[in-house]
Amino acid sequence: MNKNIVFDSGPVISLTLNNLLWLLKPLKEKCGGEFYISPAIYNELIKKPLSTKKYKFEALQILPFIMDGTLKYHKCQKIEEQTKKLLNIANSCFIAKDSYINIVHKGEMEAIATVLSLGSDTLVIDERTTRLLVECPHSLLEYLQKKLHTNVDIHRDNVKELEKEIGHLKVIRSFELSVAAFELGLLDKYMLKEEEKLDEVDDIRASVLEGVLWAIKLSGCSVTRDDIDCVLGRENKIH
Repeated sequence: MNKNIVFDSGPVISLTLNNLLWLLKPLKEKCGGEFYISPAIYNELIKKPLSTKKYKFEALQILPFIMDGTLKYHKCQKIEEQTKKLLNIANSCFIAKDSYINIVHKGEMEAIATVLSLGSDTLVIDERTTRLLVECPHSLLEYLQKKLHTNVDIHRDNVKELEKEIGHLKVIRSFELSVAAFELGLLDKYMLKEEEKLDEVDDIRASVLEGVLWAIKLSGCSVTRDDIDCVLGRENKIH
């Protein structure tokens, strides 16, 4: 099985904002494959932020992980062509007020095209719409209607074509990466020693996990309170 994984910009930014970008190296070692970003994602993470004052330092924190190969930059002509194809199909799947709804952007579709180009099957993305588009495009209908406060129709032929192209892909979020890091013991460094325990923290292990998961959620990852409670409950039963 191809263990290469492609990252959208959102999860990388989320990890950076929470001082967790360092997790990529040990997670990559455990995975046994390579971590990739596409040209559009490079622009979102590095090129554009470096021209701003607000996001420049964020980009400078990410750049070393690209320079040392933790995140590899992947570019080829096939990806550009596949991106255009997928973008056209995806943005022709749903209709509101007699017009197609543009539900995804180039960066997200280019990340998916990169997964396909590498012969892999795993995409790391925090954005809800794209994740649902891959996992269950029909479930997007209700979500879009609530978001847009209007009736939305679905172009079933285009949805079927999209499912044929990308329906086999696996999607994970920075949420799942954080849970994996916790279970692998990578977050143990944040756990106080016995003699350092605080009265305010009854269970340091549970507190670290809860703190990380909520930090990831509040940084933009599409995850619900129930998702977090489910993980916390599972870990509590194990320990």
